[in-house]
Amino acid sequence: MKKKALALLLVVCMAALTACSSGKAEEPAAAPSEEAAGETEAPAEGSEEPAAPAAGEAVAGVVWYNFADTFISNARQTLLNIGNADGTITITDADSTNDVGTQTSNMNNFFTQEVDYLVLNNINTGAISEICDQILEEGCYGIFANTDTPTDDDFAKNDKLYSVSSVATQSGTIMGEALAEYWTAHPEADRNGNGKLDYVMLLGIQGHYDTTVRSQYSVQALEDAGIEVNNIGGEIIADYSRATAQEKVAALLANYSDDIDAVIACNDDMALGAIEALKAGGFFAGDDSYIPVCGVDATVNGCQAIKDGTMLVTAMNNPVTLAKAIYKVMYLTNQGEEVTTETVNLDGVFVEGHRVWIDYSPVNSENVDEATYDINDTAF
Repeated sequence: MKKKALALLLVVCMAALTACSSGKAEEPAAAPSEEAAGETEAPAEGSEEPAAPAAGEAVAGVVWYNFADTFISNARQTLLNIGNADGTITITDADSTNDVGTQTSNMNNFFTQEVDYLVLNNINTGAISEICDQILEEGCYGIFANTDTPTDDDFAKNDKLYSVSSVATQSGTIMGEALAEYWTAHPEADRNGNGKLDYVMLLGIQGHYDTTVRSQYSVQALEDAGIEVNNIGGEIIADYSRATAQEKVAALLANYSDDIDAVIACNDDMALGAIEALKAGGFFAGDDSYIPVCGVDATVNGCQAIKDGTMLVTAMNNPVTLAKAIYKVMYLTNQGEEVTTETVNLDGVFVEGHRVWIDYSPVNSENVDEATYDINDTAF
């Protein structure tokens, strides 16, 4: 691998070229207030770039699936903040704009720079082992972040391979159990009286691991509670997008307005889009027009919806914890230390081999005021 100075020079050069091609710089996401420390919205086009990375001992190239995703925006900004504050690892990142081809190009650019760490928020789920082989060939550390994990065989071939991700199955179970509790306590929730919980399922990226397990485990929790369920509308792909979810739920209401008993969304953004469509359709206008909506991520807007009484539950996926865990893996390996639950030393994080897991937690009306995090918290 080339000297770190050359790698840093290439990072600076690429940043300069990017600025020249765009014609505009982008603003950093505004730091949240103490009252709303859980989220910053994705930076608007034409706003300023986050602060330039500090010159550290090692270089990390981070490939996020989509800067516009609220959760990713927060994790991204936190990771940049930690890198700048600590100075051990130089962080530079790239936006795949939810496109596999762009992701591949971003990865190859970082390989050309001979980064020490490639952090990949992977959306090319059908090519995980091939990506692992490429990382092995390049000789850098590889960290799969907030995505499905490589296989045991992939890990066995490369001791520099890691994954850092929340336990996605927990998020599905949290939604399903909360909805089961509500359904049992509210017989009037069966709006058409057919004895079945008729639900709308809003999926993220088709084939994405989180989408798959969140949908499966939420329904499984309902069935485990002895509730008969019926999926209205089939697989509704909304790509984790609030606008897309709003559009698709609005279209569904044209035919099923009297039948929908609940909405299960695989992230808060889609849940919020569904809520807007339901409001436009006359729901949430009174106690007799309430429909429980479930989400994942515990974003500030998601938590506000819980306070407003329009969202039943969200599963806390803490972007600050994700960023800290990613950085801690890089820091420990850079220092030649073993990555264990004890050395990572973060609340709600446990390590199994080279897999670093982050626990979800339920957020509802009883504990929503405690669901806060601060992207300016750089202690790791």
